Amino acid sequence: MKRIAIIERFSHPSRNYDPACVAEGASFEVIRLNTKPASREVSAWHNLKREAAWKSVLASRCLGAIASIAADAGLSWAEKRGLITSALKTGGARMAALAEVPRILRTLRSNQFDSIGCFGFRGFPLVPYLGRCFSLADREFLDAGTRYFGEFAFELLAVVPYAYWLHRQGRLQFTQSSADTKCLYYFSPNHQEIVGRRSYVPITEYPNGATSVLRFDAHAFPKQLDTSQWTPPPYRRVYGNGHFRFSKELCVICNKYTLEPAVSLDRAVNYIPVPHLLGLVGELSERYQVVYVRPVPADIVNDHQPILPFGDFEALRAHFPDVLTIQQLHARHPEMTFNELQMKLFACCERFVSVLGGASYLASYFGGTNIVFARAGWEVDCGAYRNWFGLFSGARVLRAATVNELHELARKEFMA
Repeated sequence: MKRIAIIERFSHPSRNYDPACVAEGASFEVIRLNTKPASREVSAWHNLKREAAWKSVLASRCLGAIASIAADAGLSWAEKRGLITSALKTGGARMAALAEVPRILRTLRSNQFDSIGCFGFRGFPLVPYLGRCFSLADREFLDAGTRYFGEFAFELLAVVPYAYWLHRQGRLQFTQSSADTKCLYYFSPNHQEIVGRRSYVPITEYPNGATSVLRFDAHAFPKQLDTSQWTPPPYRRVYGNGHFRFSKELCVICNKYTLEPAVSLDRAVNYIPVPHLLGLVGELSERYQVVYVRPVPADIVNDHQPILPFGDFEALRAHFPDVLTIQQLHARHPEMTFNELQMKLFACCERFVSVLGGASYLASYFGGTNIVFARAGWEVDCGAYRNWFGLFSGARVLRAATVNELHELARKEFMA
């Protein structure tokens, strides 16, 4: 039986190696770096104090680790220097990696392993270096598939295009994601949907995850995408259909109303307020069949940003009964999942209005023109709508920073 040593540096399942995907019949030994993640049970101030105390402990352990490595008779001086250097190049947990090197060495020597692996090599040169020291094959989980249970927008930005790139290379063996994502990974030979909520998970191990000198998981998006391992799937071609043809041309308005911790601690920021939504619909419905898309908690797997009511459905029903909602369409097509319905609806549309977040990404995968209402956020900070949103499908993507700009762009692009 083959034995694989797996080294993990993060706790979230989205960033952990899943042995069941890679090697049937193999046995595994998992070595976890002791990174002492922050606790949700205490205040930010207590977490800072705890982190400072933990760093002091780590510093002491690192000194002990360096001494242990220096005294290791089984390693050459070049190997000792290489181990210390590669550990200190670890993104996100360099001190923890160095502190754990002696324990990792003991584990690798006490068992007969055939290979050594981790979730991703990006920012983790210690693993392939250990493979060379012990003449072990190194295995990267992301070399053959993807695993992600984080935010929908992040998934569409980095995970799905990387998975499709692996598919085009003939290397994709599996994909794992949240419920109702099979339609996103239609090209996967083995897609698994895992029940559970989404949450904030950095995409740093993927080619387009942002890093910095100070932080491995930088709180930012790239100004330009790295497209060397990034190919968006052709959703419009795949999901084109005759289900959603109306007497008037289709226009989809995607809205949301969620708390946005990354932008503002306790309020919604990026959404089309009801009065402006009614004004927008009033103008567009003269020429278009408007379909209003705002998922409610029962429709999707939600993340850490609560979805709240704000009177939009009631106002549309009272003033524009001919406007269709995504919920009404779903009731007419119960054979489709919610995301499958969105994909097939969007494939029939050339004109979108969306807001910053997952909807602006999904709409941009289907060509045509997408006007994005984006007041503030990482995409705004890095100029994403101007710099790279059009790469998802060749769509024309325009940002409106204010409600007045939103109305002006809609008139210019859709009513002229």
